Amino acid sequence: MKKRIPFKVRREDGVPLVRQVLDGMRDAIVGGYYAPGDALPPYAELAETLGVSQIVTKTALKRLVAEGFVAARPRVGSVVRDRSEKQWRGHVVFVCPDLDVGYFQTLFAETLRTRFNKEGYLFTRASVEHRDVAGAYDLSLLDAALARSVDLEVVLYDRPAIFRHLAKRGIPYVTVSGAMEPPAGAAGLTRFDFNTAVPELVSACRAAGIRKVVQFRVPEPMCDAAPALRAAGISVSTITLKSDYARGKLFSIEESGRTGMMKFAASHRLGGDTLLFFTSDYLARGMLMAMEHLGIKAPDDVRVVSFTNAGLGPAYFRELTRMEMNPAAAGGVVADAAMAYLRSGKYPVGTVIGPVWKKGETM
Repeated sequence: MKKRIPFKVRREDGVPLVRQVLDGMRDAIVGGYYAPGDALPPYAELAETLGVSQIVTKTALKRLVAEGFVAARPRVGSVVRDRSEKQWRGHVVFVCPDLDVGYFQTLFAETLRTRFNKEGYLFTRASVEHRDVAGAYDLSLLDAALARSVDLEVVLYDRPAIFRHLAKRGIPYVTVSGAMEPPAGAAGLTRFDFNTAVPELVSACRAAGIRKVVQFRVPEPMCDAAPALRAAGISVSTITLKSDYARGKLFSIEESGRTGMMKFAASHRLGGDTLLFFTSDYLARGMLMAMEHLGIKAPDDVRVVSFTNAGLGPAYFRELTRMEMNPAAAGGVVADAAMAYLRSGKYPVGTVIGPVWKKGETM
């Protein structure tokens, strides 16, 4: 049964109308007339019943939200909050497409969660996966996360279908991807640059007298050191190893590295003037495993540089020379930029995350 509004506006009292509506609604909530979870009358209905303008009732409801008495929920309205619950300043949603739950994505997301929670923002992680072979997305979990009001959406990687969905709903979003410019309608971009440590790789190759680099890659675009190495006069060949993801993406990449190295070593002569560059840490796991099986040692038989994630590896008998990505540090950069946007409405231009050069023993 619909509840009647338990107070009246008295114009003759000389008290501002917004103040009367605000005090009346607040008293009704504190007194228990409206219980936690109850939806308050819409501002248009309030205005008609109380005989005031919709500007008055809309302003009063916004102040109740600011005071923490009610929460504004899309398609539901103003809902009375349980005052014993933690009150959040706002809501940030993080989208990780394709159910990619690797080490980097997990630690990156948890860094965002810790930072936003500390700043008083509710943080929700929403996974989005492909629904069919044509590439259509199942957006049901994302829409569930968007049932609450959302202050900002952070989308990992370049996913135009997700961007269009958010833009259609009018939700502000930023993206973390390899794009050079933010997509149309985005509030900002943090660029994911896998090549930030390439200049140090080139310098190290020159210093070590490397004449040839073999770059092993996965189909997804990651680091590509070939242009810079060729510009420095160093011969480069790139081998892209494909994986059957039916057995699991990360396992399949590791397995393709193992079989790829077995085939490569069977048909190529390795020496101290050759460098093997593994552009994926999971690919490197398989390739290093195969090298151990074949008795190939780095740097004695061949030089090795690998892309790695800080805290994950891959591990080797000698300390790897590596391009190391720090997921927690990357998450911190994005969190700083996002908080700047939430405070000022402007996302910092030119923020970049990428690996750093770590000198080890295999170069």
